[in-house]
Amino acid sequence: MKAFRWIHRILAVLNGVVMFLLLISAFSDIVSPADHLLFAYLGLAFPLFLFLNVGFLLLWAIMHKWNHTFVVLCSFLICWKPIRQYLPFHLRVEQPPREEMIKVLTYNVMCFGYKDHTPGQPNPIIQYIADSGADIVCMQEYLEGHTDLLTENKIARVLSMYPYHFHVPLVHYPRYTTGLAIYSKYPIRNSRKIRYDSSFNGSAVHELNVKGKKVIVVNNHLESFKFTVEDRSKYSEFIRNANTGTFDNIRGSLRQKMGEAFRIRAEQADIIADEIEALQGDYLIVCGDFNDTPISYARRRIQGQLRDAYVESGKGVGISYNGNMFWFRIDHILHSPNMTAYRATVDRVKLSDHYPVWCYLKPD
Repeated sequence: MKAFRWIHRILAVLNGVVMFLLLISAFSDIVSPADHLLFAYLGLAFPLFLFLNVGFLLLWAIMHKWNHTFVVLCSFLICWKPIRQYLPFHLRVEQPPREEMIKVLTYNVMCFGYKDHTPGQPNPIIQYIADSGADIVCMQEYLEGHTDLLTENKIARVLSMYPYHFHVPLVHYPRYTTGLAIYSKYPIRNSRKIRYDSSFNGSAVHELNVKGKKVIVVNNHLESFKFTVEDRSKYSEFIRNANTGTFDNIRGSLRQKMGEAFRIRAEQADIIADEIEALQGDYLIVCGDFNDTPISYARRRIQGQLRDAYVESGKGVGISYNGNMFWFRIDHILHSPNMTAYRATVDRVKLSDHYPVWCYLKPD
């Protein structure tokens, strides 16, 4: 019995530590990584702390330790909003008629896999977009060739259902440029780039005329961790075989690259958020590859008073990045409060290292 009491005390202390970490991580997005970097890492680890607390909840229930069970349940209640943010669940609801809604698709297309598009061998990513039925498509890592590889005219012909499009080049190479692009079934009145420092990433503002209403779309691709193939391989090995040896292999590289990226994204998010606050239109849609999770300073700062389409109408964790066991939702669609989201979906087609994310938006 004495040994059992000691085990019980140790478990209770461990549960207390994990609950504390859950609470801190749940609200870590309040603190900018530019001020305190630790909170960014805690936010990234939120699902781990949540999973561990669920384990303790089941353990205490099995042991009939109802006081401990109640305390864990209280921690879940306190963290209900962040939990719902990370793990929404919605039953299927009746949708308005299709013609009353706008289908928005955001997709990091990974430069279309550097594959051309021909009638005999269509590019699968371009073909997916052509078949998607979306009204507005925002792309990140969009590639446009100067000569023969996926020229603007070639892409426009395949995506002829989108008569209006605009490309924001971010990186120039000898044979092609990469950057952001929007393809729309509605007229694009004007477009401009949001100015912030970045070698490979960026954001753009587009003003659309949707049935006489001014709809502003902000397409984003925020700073990435810039992991090399070797970094990703070491991380995958650590996930498969977690021990001190494999952790030591990745600790230095991950800490340096992740810390820098967290800080840069925080600065970019501040600039984007200020731009969003100054925008004037009937409706606002903000989407793209944020390279940050649902509980992160960058996402919270950009969201501001907007609503998250996936939190509002999605189901499950919604992992949008599919490379090397980095299991996170980092692609988001946000919208102004005078719109309602339906059927937000992470479409699990593995054509890029990101899954496409889409939803229907109904203007009020």
